Amino acid sequence: MSLFAKDKNAICFTNLIIKVKQYHGGSPLFYLEKVINDDAKAQTLIQKLNDVAKIDATDNENEKGWNTQYFTSSLTY
Repeated sequence: MSLFAKDKNAICFTNLIIKVKQYHGGSPLFYLEKVINDDAKAQTLIQKLNDVAKIDATDNENEKGWNTQYFTSSLTY
């Protein structure tokens, strides 16, 4: 995906995948994970990432106490 359009007056749409981590109710940490053009694919991806985050929280000793969730946000530029 290119952030720059050939037409300087073009409107571009994309979706940001944002990872939010929080440790025991502390301040949340925000990370930009991915940029996806297709809205349907972005929604599907965050569902899968949230499922994996739930499994990882119970299986991974390093993730104990951390709450991790993924969100998508539309971006128009």
